[in-house]
Amino acid sequence: MKVKKLELGFFKVNCYILSLDEKDIIIDPGADFNTIQQYLKKENIKPDFILNTHGHYDHIGAVTDVISNYNIPFYIHELEEPIIKDPEKNLSSFFGKNGLSLKTYNLIKKSDYNYFADFGIKIVNTAGHTPGSIIIIAGNCVFTGDLLFKESVGRTDLAGGDIIQMKKSLVKIKSMEAEMELHPGHGPSSTLEHELKNNYYLQDDFLKEDY
Repeated sequence: MKVKKLELGFFKVNCYILSLDEKDIIIDPGADFNTIQQYLKKENIKPDFILNTHGHYDHIGAVTDVISNYNIPFYIHELEEPIIKDPEKNLSSFFGKNGLSLKTYNLIKKSDYNYFADFGIKIVNTAGHTPGSIIIIAGNCVFTGDLLFKESVGRTDLAGGDIIQMKKSLVKIKSMEAEMELHPGHGPSSTLEHELKNNYYLQDDFLKEDY
């Protein structure tokens, strides 16, 4: 397994190229399609599909270009459909004259999880930042999207955000092996061991606080 991080766009979103034994996957192609394409050409990679952690603009900005150039499917959790279709909910309307509304996509339902498991990928719905946010687990790597950052967490004050659901999702992360590598949607990677010791939002004081 190989993981390549590409930091893209104004929001410095982390796009990951995940190369497994059988599949090459693009996670969160948020911007700068040319940068993605250059890396794929350099490594002679033909991607098999796109898999997104959630549907905000900074994570989906290059999806259409990837689809049209590589003719591959784009997968996202079914609860993200209202976000990827609505420029206000995915926030693209705030950053340009023409908002982004995706038309081509494949929605992930719970019954589809086994399809990804066949490639060595585990999907877990981790609502909080958005209703259909997921984490993607492959080997000892966890791609956390905007759920969990190094010593921080994602926002819950945007459309679909929910602090109570966020806490439930963070509890799911806490239950994993401490050696897991965490690859977030923004910022540096970390380990669960480091976050358990240094991230306030994984401490019981926060998780058990009433709202």
